[in-house]
Amino acid sequence: NVSEGDVAIHLQGTRARIERFTAKAGNGSLKLEGDASLGEAPRAVLKVTAEQFQLLGRVDRRIVASGLGRLQLDAKTLAFDGQFGVDEGLIDFTRSDAPSLADDVTVVRAKDLPSPAAAASAAASPTAAPNLASAPPREVALDLRVKLGEKLRVRGRGLDAGLRGDLRITSPGGRLAVNGTVQAVDGTYAAYGQKLVIDRGLIAFSGSVDTPRLDIEATRPNIDTRVGVVISGTPANPRVRLFSEPELSEIDKLSWLVMGRASDGLGRTDTALLQRAALALLAGEGSSPTDQLTKALGLDDLSVRQTDGAVRETVIALGKQLSKRWYVGYERGLNATTGSFQLVYRLAQRFTLRAQSGDDNSLDLIWVWRWR
Repeated sequence: NVSEGDVAIHLQGTRARIERFTAKAGNGSLKLEGDASLGEAPRAVLKVTAEQFQLLGRVDRRIVASGLGRLQLDAKTLAFDGQFGVDEGLIDFTRSDAPSLADDVTVVRAKDLPSPAAAASAAASPTAAPNLASAPPREVALDLRVKLGEKLRVRGRGLDAGLRGDLRITSPGGRLAVNGTVQAVDGTYAAYGQKLVIDRGLIAFSGSVDTPRLDIEATRPNIDTRVGVVISGTPANPRVRLFSEPELSEIDKLSWLVMGRASDGLGRTDTALLQRAALALLAGEGSSPTDQLTKALGLDDLSVRQTDGAVRETVIALGKQLSKRWYVGYERGLNATTGSFQLVYRLAQRFTLRAQSGDDNSLDLIWVWRWR
């Protein structure tokens, strides 16, 4: 969405010089300067300057960039090099489906008028433009360095994280290549009905754009055992597995990840929940009704469980992760007259400070020591 363009080009014989070329998009601007020769050997050298220029302005795709670039164009080659940085951006692919017309919309075309797809196909056929078929394609020489900055964020398929890193984009042999490493920071990954914290998130590019190496580790916060998900491989063929420290059985890993406790003494309801969580890997990228309700309420946890003992009572629990170490929760039984609030502070991996008010007012310092 470019506006307020201002262009002045001086022409003299076979030469052209850009005296003024500016445009605005968002809160930034783009400036172009340079000259060109239009004779038998056409050649142009242009300098591009962007200052917080909005390259993309969609709701789900927003990129604002600044930097300098140099474009060189002649009859055989097109070369572009420069350094650009992302001032801010958002890439949201939670809605992956393309828009479509409603069921009550009918498109009626005039007689003998081809559809846009048929017209584009006919225009692209070699017989439609025989004079252009023999024109050799230009050689593309690209050398672009991109710094992702501090305000680029990506969302979708359970991922919500900031992206940091430096990339170099080139075109050896006329094919696009990317080299560099992208790191996820301040990120979460929704899996198994939990919002996992990304402890390590690396995406390494070493040539092809389609096959970066994944090295992602996400753990469930605020539990005594370190348990989570490791994702490796490539985006086209990712490998997802559970891990824990210390090493546990697969059912215990899943139990700690979903229930927040070991699998010893799980009831029938808990076992059914684990079975549903085990099938979550095949559930696709759509969010469940529970996830939608939790997000609408502004909460991180919303669960229903039954207590242990001779008389099993149904308890509803709500929770919100205030920061990496602070957590506030509220629990109340369906048959209880009052509930209880909890404020949890994680001092370290094995030390937790918990304050509780309600039926039981207490201040607990919890230390966990495990041995095999």
